Amino acid sequence: MDHGNPSGIKSGATNSIINKSGFPEDSNGSASSLHRNRGSSSNERTSGISRSSIQSGVPRSGKREKGSYRTGVSGNRSGIQGQRSGVSSINMERNDQSNSGRPSSGRQASSSKRRTSASCSGTDKSSAPDKSSAPSSGTRRGSASSSRRGSALGSTRSAHSDVSESEISQSSEFSEVPKPSRVIDPNEILEQNQERDFEKIYEINLHASELTAISNLEKFIKVRVLDLSCNFIEKIENLEPNSDLRELKLYDNRLRTVERLRGCKELSNLQLQHNKIRQIGKGLSGLSKLKHLRIDCNRLLKLEAAELSCCSQLTTLDISFNLLDNISALNYLPHLEELLAAGNRLRSVDLSRCKRLQEVDLSHNKLTDISGLRGLPNLQIVNLGTNQLTSLKGLGKSRSIQEIHAAENKLTELSYFPTNFPKLEIVNITDSCIEDFDEVYYLEELSELAELFIAGNPFSDPDGQHTHYMAEIQVILPNLEILDGAHVKRTAQKGAPLMRPMSASTIISVRQVETQMKSSDNEMKNLESSILKKFDSIREMYETLPERPLSPLTAENSLDGQRKTRSRARIQDAMKFAAENF
Repeated sequence: MDHGNPSGIKSGATNSIINKSGFPEDSNGSASSLHRNRGSSSNERTSGISRSSIQSGVPRSGKREKGSYRTGVSGNRSGIQGQRSGVSSINMERNDQSNSGRPSSGRQASSSKRRTSASCSGTDKSSAPDKSSAPSSGTRRGSASSSRRGSALGSTRSAHSDVSESEISQSSEFSEVPKPSRVIDPNEILEQNQERDFEKIYEINLHASELTAISNLEKFIKVRVLDLSCNFIEKIENLEPNSDLRELKLYDNRLRTVERLRGCKELSNLQLQHNKIRQIGKGLSGLSKLKHLRIDCNRLLKLEAAELSCCSQLTTLDISFNLLDNISALNYLPHLEELLAAGNRLRSVDLSRCKRLQEVDLSHNKLTDISGLRGLPNLQIVNLGTNQLTSLKGLGKSRSIQEIHAAENKLTELSYFPTNFPKLEIVNITDSCIEDFDEVYYLEELSELAELFIAGNPFSDPDGQHTHYMAEIQVILPNLEILDGAHVKRTAQKGAPLMRPMSASTIISVRQVETQMKSSDNEMKNLESSILKKFDSIREMYETLPERPLSPLTAENSLDGQRKTRSRARIQDAMKFAAENF
């Protein structure tokens, strides 16, 4: 969903559930194509820009000028004109150069490009927004605007920490064109689910349906899964009758507060990511059965213990890409097992009371102290990438940690790894500050180490002494399976099994196939020899029988003679059949 889209129309909207009254359309019938074009661009901006902008603490789009209703359409046109004007200015400079005999300065060229592109876009310097207070809008505005947006995305980390709350409140509020009300038709939901009874509907999917409000759901008292994602909903309401609701999806809307969920006593999964929520408040009170909460990519400034203490059964929490600088309130979640808090403003962390924590992601922060993770007995996966850590000794000694991701930090030594983390299986320390290649030898003591990512350290510079460090590491750590993302080729060992698993699939070698074929041939030969032996025994038995009866036939033994004659005739027939067919 693109919040900067003035029309507010999303791509992929399913209108089968929605009353279509009030849909804007011009006299030429080009509204639908216009909205489709806006919708396709919104998906690109959502996947490529909005997440980075949320990381940096700035909104997805900046302020608009008054009266700029069709900025989303005219921006593309002005951008194209700006590029054309930039090309024309270059040609003019070339003509001047050829006429005057000397090249023009780079400053004049760049300034002329900026002036030309600005004049073509139809904006004055006095009316343009300040670059330092708000970024350019989400629309494409030519080459100059694209370069500014690229530099802003490249410095998201620095801007992320310098934006104050007042600046966010001023720059994040952008003009939104009111959407016409979209009313849910319960009868169409019945038709979609091929049901006649409202109480037999257990799942409702209204994803990307251009909804502006939650209404007309009071008849679906048995619904358990409700998907209202990717709409234009601004507040949570009218869910009191749906007391049996288990899963609620409200991500990618226009929510600013969490409210009116007290009636959803059975709710266990709540998804509120990609909204504009600044604080949780009392919105989660009464949700004692909530286990999974996603509230990432919002504008949370702080977390209070009173806001989360009511959700004591919470096991998975995602608060990534907000504006948090303290998460100590999470200690009131004793059952928390998975925590994702990447992309915030954390400098230290204290989760000492979350004894059931198994996985934690604290990447893309400003951490310098991680002693608050010491002594967690069930911690297995730790992601501390892109921080300001000089050592991982703050984690203490842990026999439960299996994965450590600490790329883009300031680590300089690895000597404590075998002692502190003896059960390590995956280590990622790329782009750190390890200068001495001898530090790699300490990893030799990690008997279970299977994957190592160590590229981008000073010892692996192309001009250094260890340009072929990968081959050297394979000699030092012969049990490695993956090194810097590449599968390590192991030398064949004597007595190795003919069949071995690779990437969750079994590969049968040629020798194994040959062995199986030889064994099947032997079985066939044994079967053939056994059949021949049986026929030979029958032949020998036939040859021992007398050709004539021992005594002439009499009335007394005529019956026995007939029986014997019949048996001999059968044996002869069998022999003939065997001779003809075998």
